[in-house]
Amino acid sequence: MSSLLPIWQGSARASATAPRAIVSACVVWSLAGPGLLNAQPASQPPLPPLLPASQSASPHPAPTDAVAPAPIQLQLNEVFERAWARHPAQRALAQRRAASQSALKAAQSWSTQPASLDIRTQTDRPGTDQGAREVELGVSVPLWWPGQRTRAQQWAQAQGLALDARVDEARLSLAGTLRDAWWAWLRAEVEVQLAAERAHNAATLLADVKRRVVAGDLAQADQHQAAGALALAEGAHLQALAQRSWAAQALAACGGWPEGTAPRLSDRPEDSAEALTTLDAQQHPAVRSARQQAMAAREAAALAGSQVRANPEVTLGTVHSRGPRGEATQRALVLGLRVPLGSSPAQTTHAIQSGAEATELEAQADMVRAEVEAAFAGARQRLTWAQAQRDAAAKRARLAQETQAFFDKSFKWGETDLPTRLRIAQEAQEAARQAALAQIDVAAAVSALRQAAGLLPD
Repeated sequence: MSSLLPIWQGSARASATAPRAIVSACVVWSLAGPGLLNAQPASQPPLPPLLPASQSASPHPAPTDAVAPAPIQLQLNEVFERAWARHPAQRALAQRRAASQSALKAAQSWSTQPASLDIRTQTDRPGTDQGAREVELGVSVPLWWPGQRTRAQQWAQAQGLALDARVDEARLSLAGTLRDAWWAWLRAEVEVQLAAERAHNAATLLADVKRRVVAGDLAQADQHQAAGALALAEGAHLQALAQRSWAAQALAACGGWPEGTAPRLSDRPEDSAEALTTLDAQQHPAVRSARQQAMAAREAAALAGSQVRANPEVTLGTVHSRGPRGEATQRALVLGLRVPLGSSPAQTTHAIQSGAEATELEAQADMVRAEVEAAFAGARQRLTWAQAQRDAAAKRARLAQETQAFFDKSFKWGETDLPTRLRIAQEAQEAARQAALAQIDVAAAVSALRQAAGLLPD
């Protein structure tokens, strides 16, 4: 990989290539020097570079004439956008927005319900055209109670704002899941790179030991120990490959790339979070979503309180009547008003329940805010610890590399036996591994701090 992975220390910011650069630097400390796992004659050419992730399934891949097309390279924000495009909330968003607009439009109308047509007729001689007859035609329109229309509009607007806040919260939740899977994959990728390098150098060591056994410089038991070290390295490599496969499947499950493809994921981390010293909890998507839902519930409670009685109705119509002796048809205009006198117990119960739900959501919003503030403080502390751990791991890896160089020279001069050399090399290798993973942990801690601050992948 060719992207840069930043290294944060205090307020300064440097950069180092990762994970390949991390692996290369740390492997040079413990593996690529004159240590155990890369011992080779002076005339032998240098070891080949570390294999890319797509070719590290085997320490010795077979050459091929066909050149595979380079996979597309995706960065974290690009994977996030692909994942959001297939998210259920995104797919239903257009319909939910249409429903919100329809509710607002209904609240802005001059009647609570569409007008209804009333038709009524009566006669004293059914089945004939004789006798007295009366036909009444009218239109009934339900009306708002005073202030009810305004409350309905406020409720519809609050519902729209709550929908937008829920969408932002869903996007942030998806970003958190994707970030966890992303850095888990990158850790697994570093493990594969280190294990592949270890297996490669263990094979080189075994070949060197075999030559020295034939020359009589080493015993047959030393060759068995070197072969055992190679078998151990190969087993660790296979285990790392399995871990990377699981991490890749977890990432692909929410990544949204086409099925059957294996995109090359960028190792570019997110921007530094050193400037994130304070948190505006009110602007956090989770807090805003909780607040907007509580406001929508409070508006719904206010609207329900104005609906404890049925809405009044106004009727406008005309009556056509004819006398029993065939007089001329008489026409009259009808204007009526229907006003309910009592309240409905069911509507009263609904209004009380709506108020209780609003109170519960308001209390829950306060709890969400406290949780967000605590998570942000914890994420900042985690970043501080990760940076300190990275510095300590880098110091240990440097000292282990220097120690390995001393014992390597001692082994070449015959002053140190092979078991001691193997132990020192294993310690240096573990130190290099911890240094590489500590670097990933710092980048993951930065990502977690941005997640706690409510920021999406950049």
